[in-house]
Amino acid sequence: MPFAPRPPRGSPYMVSTFGIPVPPQGDINMEDYRANSLNQPMRFRDVLKSGKTIVGTAIALASVPAAKITATLGFDWVFIDAEHTPMGPETLIELIKTVNYYSEGAMAPVTETAEQAPKVVNAARFAPHGDRSFPPFAQAYGYTDGTPEGTSLLDMWSNNAAVITQLESAEAIKNAAEICAVPGVDAIMIGTGDLRLSMRLPFGFDGAEPEYLSGIETIESEAKKNNLPLVGFALGPPAVEAKLKRGYQMLMVSADMIALIAGQSGGLAMARTAITDFKKVDRQKKVEDARENGAAYAALGHGAGKPVVNGQ
Repeated sequence: MPFAPRPPRGSPYMVSTFGIPVPPQGDINMEDYRANSLNQPMRFRDVLKSGKTIVGTAIALASVPAAKITATLGFDWVFIDAEHTPMGPETLIELIKTVNYYSEGAMAPVTETAEQAPKVVNAARFAPHGDRSFPPFAQAYGYTDGTPEGTSLLDMWSNNAAVITQLESAEAIKNAAEICAVPGVDAIMIGTGDLRLSMRLPFGFDGAEPEYLSGIETIESEAKKNNLPLVGFALGPPAVEAKLKRGYQMLMVSADMIALIAGQSGGLAMARTAITDFKKVDRQKKVEDARENGAAYAALGHGAGKPVVNGQ
């Protein structure tokens, strides 16, 4: 007996009622890169090696309920910002479990030298690839620790999780060639906001100053020489197009806080506009009614200008 067709992912009624956009399918099916269990990191390094464009968002709110919603929306990857937000280790772990149960990689902010980058790699991987300590209580042994033949659990952890270094300072520009050449680094993110501040330029997420553009080009060029995917913010269609033209593979196109602000303020602006428009129409209708009543009163031979009240 054939299986019944799967129901739609979301309620068409709710989609229509709230005007929820339904995004098209992306370049890649992330389910194809899952590990044997959610207790193991998916093969994110293989995702990066695929060359496919992957679209992500940022979680900046230390809120598990908000993260649950973000996790269902269909993003290819999620960046949990533990640097700029007030969250401790317990909250970070809960957020990781909420979005995918196990972290697929680590992003190291303010990587400025070739000496820093290997330390990040060593901390993220087990021997012989690094110096990470074995976590004896991270698995339900016999249930979640199964691996493909010829591999161990440590292999899965070391080989699947990606290490992304974030270059976001004038010093990092000087050392970009050495940083990008460090074995074990899987991708490069350029933190443009902090980079501009480090260069003593006006704050912003982009700019046209020659020294800024030269610095960006230096980092991008060194990353491409080492076949390292580029990661960057791309807020809005023009930014997405610009990043794609420059060869970026990992695009961060939103953030939970930005979406909350945009959604809530958008609803407020819509309501206020609708109320204002309604009042304009209502006032205009009252004026027109008064004119019609005045005309009716004049037609009875009483002169113009006095409206009819209760038919009198």
